[in-house]
Amino acid sequence: MDVNFSFILDTEIPSGPAYTAYKEGYIEGQLTICLNGKVFFDEPYINLAEFGIQLGKWLLKIQSGNRENMDYETIDHDEIIINFNYTADEYWFIYSIWQNFESDEYVDTKSLVKAVKDFLQELNKELHDIHYMFTLDEFID
Repeated sequence: MDVNFSFILDTEIPSGPAYTAYKEGYIEGQLTICLNGKVFFDEPYINLAEFGIQLGKWLLKIQSGNRENMDYETIDHDEIIINFNYTADEYWFIYSIWQNFESDEYVDTKSLVKAVKDFLQELNKELHDIHYMFTLDEFID
């Protein structure tokens, strides 16, 4: 199965009392995940920096040989939003509470890692371009 992550970064920091905690760490944007060319997940308002960090930490574990599930969680929501569930034999099942369709296909580790690396590299480049307070350098080889 082919998997692709894409995003559109919104660099405007929201204001107001509800966003005080995000003052120095809020980068929102649209995240789209395609499976075999079909839009599986599309969320216009997701904290891309937070998602990138969680993906980066997962990637480091995978590269060291661990096969742990990736659960994207946020303080803004009570449930796991995106999950990469390791099934066995180097295959992963991708699930989201906001998915557009249920896929019965699995993605192999090599393809998933490549898609995650590509996403992290592009997001990291944009974070550097806007001189954001932190980057994803530690997760990029």
